[in-house]
Amino acid sequence: MSLTLEQHRALRDAVHNFNHAMELRTHLNLRVASRVTTLLRIGTISLAGVAIIFLILLVVLTSKIKYMTDLIDTMNTQFTSISKDMGEMRNIIVRMDQAMTTMPVIVQEVETMQESVSSMHSHISSMGERMQSIDKGLTNITNNVTNMTMTFRMMDGSVNQIGHDVHRMSRPMRMFNSIFPFP
Repeated sequence: MSLTLEQHRALRDAVHNFNHAMELRTHLNLRVASRVTTLLRIGTISLAGVAIIFLILLVVLTSKIKYMTDLIDTMNTQFTSISKDMGEMRNIIVRMDQAMTTMPVIVQEVETMQESVSSMHSHISSMGERMQSIDKGLTNITNNVTNMTMTFRMMDGSVNQIGHDVHRMSRPMRMFNSIFPFP
């Protein structure tokens, strides 16, 4: 089959247009490949940077872990000592509370003594007035000791909670020490 000059020209233009389209496509593919390569390089560099930062953090953490465990051991020792002291204080407060139960009886006896003394000489009446002031002082002392007892009872629960919290807070370090024991 023989082509006319016009068909030959149209075929040549079509082939030329096809070649031009293929060149454009190849150029676009190269641009996309270049961008993907750049993105991959940036991602790899960023990932390497993050890995280096994690490595530095790990080195810093491992260099300070002994210091941190020593501090936690010291804190445990101190809180144990505080807990023991608070237990002793609680026992003393309980004994004081038991000793103070006789105070109302003392107050009643003082009142009885005041009635007896009022019939005596004028000097003894001044002694009765002094006993009344002692009675008021003892009542204030009783109230103050009662307030102290209540305060120490509230503190006892708080200190016990602190001891429990410290024990609970040190649990990760004890677990870490059991995993990585120091020589």
